[in-house]
Amino acid sequence: MNSPENTIHRVLDQRWDGRSTFTVEEAGCEILGLSKCSAYAAANSGELPAIRVGRRWIVPRHALERMLSG
Repeated sequence: MNSPENTIHRVLDQRWDGRSTFTVEEAGCEILGLSKCSAYAAANSGELPAIRVGRRWIVPRHALERMLSG
């Protein structure tokens, strides 16, 4: 039997295991259920924790999990 200290609270579905970063479309649309336009608007405003690298937006897993954990 698992004790409460040994129980792992999963923030993201296991299909995302092994990923350390996500695209804005993955994080915003697939994980959060936002539209593509809303996901990019959230990244631009800082509501979605994203880093711009050149022309590409990257969402770090640890930042997304921290945001979702509240």
